[in-house]
Amino acid sequence: MATSDAKERIRTALDIADVVGDTVALKPAGKERLKGLCPFHQEKTPSFHVHAGRGFFYCFGCGAKGDIFDFVMQSQGVDFADALQLLGRRAGIDVTPNPASAAAGQRRKDLFAVNEFALQHFVGRMTDEAYGYLLNRGLTKESIDRWGLGWSVDAWDDLLKAALQQNVSEDDLLAAGLLSENERGRRYDRFRGRIMFPIRDRLGRTVGFSGRVLGDEVPKYVNTPETDVFDKGSVLYGLDQARSAIRDRATALVVEGYMDVIALHQTGFPHAVAALGATLTEAQAQELQRLGVDRVLLAFDADDAGQRAVLSGLDQSIGRSFRVEAITIPDGKDPADTVLGGAIDRFTQALEEGQSAVAFRLETALAKHDATTTAGRRAILDELGPSMEMHGPHDDVAAEMRRLVISALQLDEQQLAAWLRSRKRTSLTDVQLKGMERGARFDDDVLQVEAELMALLLSQADRLEGLVARVEPEIPPELEDSALRTFAAIAREEGFQVGAILARYRERPEGRVLFPRVLEHDEDEGLAPGQLERHLTTGLSRLRERVLDREAQEPRQGLTRRLEELQAQIQDASLSEADLKACYEELAEVHALLAARDAERRSRLPARSRRGGGRKH
Repeated sequence: MATSDAKERIRTALDIADVVGDTVALKPAGKERLKGLCPFHQEKTPSFHVHAGRGFFYCFGCGAKGDIFDFVMQSQGVDFADALQLLGRRAGIDVTPNPASAAAGQRRKDLFAVNEFALQHFVGRMTDEAYGYLLNRGLTKESIDRWGLGWSVDAWDDLLKAALQQNVSEDDLLAAGLLSENERGRRYDRFRGRIMFPIRDRLGRTVGFSGRVLGDEVPKYVNTPETDVFDKGSVLYGLDQARSAIRDRATALVVEGYMDVIALHQTGFPHAVAALGATLTEAQAQELQRLGVDRVLLAFDADDAGQRAVLSGLDQSIGRSFRVEAITIPDGKDPADTVLGGAIDRFTQALEEGQSAVAFRLETALAKHDATTTAGRRAILDELGPSMEMHGPHDDVAAEMRRLVISALQLDEQQLAAWLRSRKRTSLTDVQLKGMERGARFDDDVLQVEAELMALLLSQADRLEGLVARVEPEIPPELEDSALRTFAAIAREEGFQVGAILARYRERPEGRVLFPRVLEHDEDEGLAPGQLERHLTTGLSRLRERVLDREAQEPRQGLTRRLEELQAQIQDASLSEADLKACYEELAEVHALLAARDAERRSRLPARSRRGGGRKH
């Protein structure tokens, strides 16, 4: 049956209220209307409505909308083809589009079945030695069972013999990557003498395996090769079990190993998945986007070199799709050893202190080149130039990279923006570099963020009046000299006319941000409401954090100086025992004050900023 025909038959056969009702508790809200708590964002008052008569849903809170197929795709994180299959089975309607597709679909089903057979075989072959190894690593019986861990016997044909007894063909085993074939055509088990980790796709179907030796033999891992159902660049290990937690948190914790994922789920980190490669791929990123992810935490190799390798391999488009942060694992361990070793609190703290991909890229460039020389500064700018190019009027990644580069190299934003617009045609000259250096940057990070918010508002000319009313109440009250508050007053005085407002900023320092930003994207269309709200929320979070940083800076510096003085006194060998004891007591008090001040500052940050949205990226 053609896809379009199947789609219309399914739409007629199924009641959208029944399908949505499996996920959302719905209550009547009028004729053929129901409402409930939106499954796509956190809310306490129902704003999610289903119009059963017309077959669509809409959320007045987050704007999610669509028909029965859109709901399945968004709620289950699948594409249209999978949604069609799921709803077709529910409706009892054949959705096979044509004989060729039917044959391909049957082939895939056969391979899923073969992998499922192998999974049950490996689970049944689990030995006391392998089981004890997993228990000694810290896994529980529940985790071992839940993740389907098993054992492949150290023999050439253990799986092959069992399969033939169950009428599973050698060709299917070979096609599923469970057998290998030598140059003479002899076929034998690919996995031998290894703990077996089944790899499942987002729907929980077994698509492949990874086998690990108990000792340090090489290779430590053997994996299923590419097959019709297994593409390691498209699969995220553990996604079938992590989907709900990832969707709820809008955050994915991406690690390197299978044991890492299992250990993290066991110890309270259910949003963990593994990338099955050196870093995230575009296909894997799309899987996360379907689940509404906006923040990705990368906890790969424990050392800085490993993290830099991961981030350098991260595609720029992926870095712009999410707020990516690199996590430094405590004590140089991997995530599994850390959490199974009892350091769960320290791992949690590491997640809260992740460094943005933007900051990591800058640090890498600064480590490679001497920023005190003209040649070094030019090399830094050439390397980071692509990351600073704006992809649209409000590219958070490019804006943060520009801000960090301007701060690190003491450059003028207007001159930097002019070079970035022309860098495809000319390389950076010494004259251009000196021109950038002659301009002064904002000494105050608060003013820098306020100016960026002004540029965001000015880019939305048709909505400017409403946006000013939206933003003004959220300006931190501690910011008595707020440039953003002054901007709101000027906007009202000039009737919210962008040209007239800009004219008022010709001689003001904020003009160095406003003019290049507005001119750089003077032909861009307005942002979609959801995008605009995200940019506003991020900018206001950053502003709040910068204000708190400035507010806390002076007293914290005083405490830090006193801490250094006490530490120096303690090293004095002539100090009496009583004085030494007093120094240690005061040292503890200073540490406590610093910790309390930091805790108070974190508690005053907006929730989005506390979880990383406004800190560095």
